[in-house]
Amino acid sequence: MSNEEQARKIFLLGTIVLVALIIGGIVWAILAGPSPDTGNGAAESNLSFNDDNDPAVGPGEAKAVVRMFGDFQCPACRVAEPGVEYAMKTYSNRVRFVWDDYPLTTVHPNALPAAIAARCAEEQGKFWEFHDQLYSSQPEWEGLAATTDTFTKYAGLLGLKTDAFTSCIAMRKYLNKIEDDQAEGNSNRVQATPTFFIGNKRFEGGLSNAQWDQEIQGLLKNS
Repeated sequence: MSNEEQARKIFLLGTIVLVALIIGGIVWAILAGPSPDTGNGAAESNLSFNDDNDPAVGPGEAKAVVRMFGDFQCPACRVAEPGVEYAMKTYSNRVRFVWDDYPLTTVHPNALPAAIAARCAEEQGKFWEFHDQLYSSQPEWEGLAATTDTFTKYAGLLGLKTDAFTSCIAMRKYLNKIEDDQAEGNSNRVQATPTFFIGNKRFEGGLSNAQWDQEIQGLLKNS
């Protein structure tokens, strides 16, 4: 190999290494830089809610209200449940917690059947019990091709009248209400589940017990 060919090869190798370093530096800067602000916890205006016929816990006259847009097949919603349970147990004597269905049907095909089933359980006074059952058993039913038999089994375990329950599911009796909840979520720019509105402050994703304490105590103080 001549000196000229060797020099050309060294130059080419050096150029490749330099380009790789530049690209690597750009990638590192993107990954190491600050993440975009999601706006979690920011107070918002122009929110509008209609809580009529939504499952709720807490005083009907409460000025402090937490609204929860959830999807029963959503893994993140299931992970967020311990925090929700803590908040409801701790503050439901002073705060009203309102459930809104927001099934992400394009990615969770069984979320809508689950939402309908939970509303059918509500018809017999067992919404929250069925809500808890759906989340605790999510791995069992999330991949099923048909969910009615499994949901009916849960209804039986909770002491519901299973004939009335399965009839309610077959009729898709509460589909319009669920669609109304979805429309309400869309009008309030809900894009993911779970989304919580603690008063007029939006939160996407789960909150720790300490975060629930901080936000609800602040809400109570200002209500």
